[in-house]
Amino acid sequence: MFAPTLIRAVEEASLNAWPPLRQMVWDGWLLRFADGYTRRANSVNPIYPGAGDPAKKIDRCEQIYNDRGLRPVFKITPLAQPAELDAILDARGYTHQAPTSVQVLALDQRRADGSGTVRVWRKASPEWLDNFAQFSHVDEGNLSTLAGILEHIPVPALFATLFEDSVPVACGLGVVEGSLIGLFDIVTSPSARGRGFGTRLLMNLLQQGRAHGAQMAYLQVMHENEPARRLYAKLGFEEIYSYWYRVQGKV
Repeated sequence: MFAPTLIRAVEEASLNAWPPLRQMVWDGWLLRFADGYTRRANSVNPIYPGAGDPAKKIDRCEQIYNDRGLRPVFKITPLAQPAELDAILDARGYTHQAPTSVQVLALDQRRADGSGTVRVWRKASPEWLDNFAQFSHVDEGNLSTLAGILEHIPVPALFATLFEDSVPVACGLGVVEGSLIGLFDIVTSPSARGRGFGTRLLMNLLQQGRAHGAQMAYLQVMHENEPARRLYAKLGFEEIYSYWYRVQGKV
């Protein structure tokens, strides 16, 4: 069983690593808004218990999100407050979505695979954005929102692309905060999958994290992504907690 202090540190770091365009704190809950692009940046994070009645707080959150044309979404972690919030949302008809495993790895002296070339930017360059959007099939209408999220990361970020014979084949994001590096959106070109490029890029980002003072890496992987979970287990990642979302209404 991992200590709640580690879970809180990772959860706070992951919130900083993927900032919304706008946010507000209300009675212990953090409300995040980013024009509907990703649940991470458009959800209620019930961090502290607060003093108000949970049902009335949910009513208010629903109004705030609906006024912005967004479906209300709550992120449920082991630290969510109040502890019965998930059951309350379930009783109100909120759908359980996207169960996700949060995993950590203590960094060691392992070296990245030396083949291929990795280029790292400290900002999301147009080249990196173009590759990421292509590899991840990001809708053109969401590109400006994605760029805004990445521009607002308040801690050191590493935007990495792996090239094979001068052709971009994988890209990803590492975000360093203190002793932690978070790994996000490691994606491979559809034409280059199954050849280990994603793993090679991930290992390079771990090495970059160590160079920037990180001692532990964390990542988030959806429970349904069995191939990725097997890969991370092979690399030594270990789950410390899971989270999921409660989304208003049926999907």
